[in-house]
Amino acid sequence: MTFTAIDFETAHAQFPCEIGLCRVEGGEIIEVMSRLIKPACFPYMNPWCQKVHGIAPSELQSENTFEEIWGELRPWLEDTVLVAHNAAFDMNVLRSSLRHYDLATPHSDYLCSVSLSRKIWKGLPSYKLNSLCDMFDIRFRHHRAGADAEACAKLVLKAGDDMGAPSLENLLALTGVKLKRL
Repeated sequence: MTFTAIDFETAHAQFPCEIGLCRVEGGEIIEVMSRLIKPACFPYMNPWCQKVHGIAPSELQSENTFEEIWGELRPWLEDTVLVAHNAAFDMNVLRSSLRHYDLATPHSDYLCSVSLSRKIWKGLPSYKLNSLCDMFDIRFRHHRAGADAEACAKLVLKAGDDMGAPSLENLLALTGVKLKRL
């Protein structure tokens, strides 16, 4: 399986304050990256968002903006399948950031690991990332972008193992989950 898991933590609405990326090649996690981001709304931080992830404005003051780190991020996102847990949220944050800074949208497809999980492990009481990871003994620090992205990747790899799917394409065919275009 080859894909890139992505997760954002936000300062407010669609303004990211952290991005996490986890690259999977040939069914193995090869690299995890996490970067704090000075959000476009800086220094404002929605108190609810801050309570969820614990990132304070003081931690972001000297960080680069999304636009300033785009050159580093783009190779992670271009020509790959992106996977996110609750992908609608993360893809909206990505699209909003690209629009805000007038950056070109990378050529990528994406899928939602929540949708995938619902197809494979039917009837569970919760499909939240932490609930699924608890069920499969995947340990991580929830609501930090790098850890969430890696946990999402491990969850998709577990799904592939459970379905006997050697590739992401095979897993999608077995489950009927469709890729969407970024």
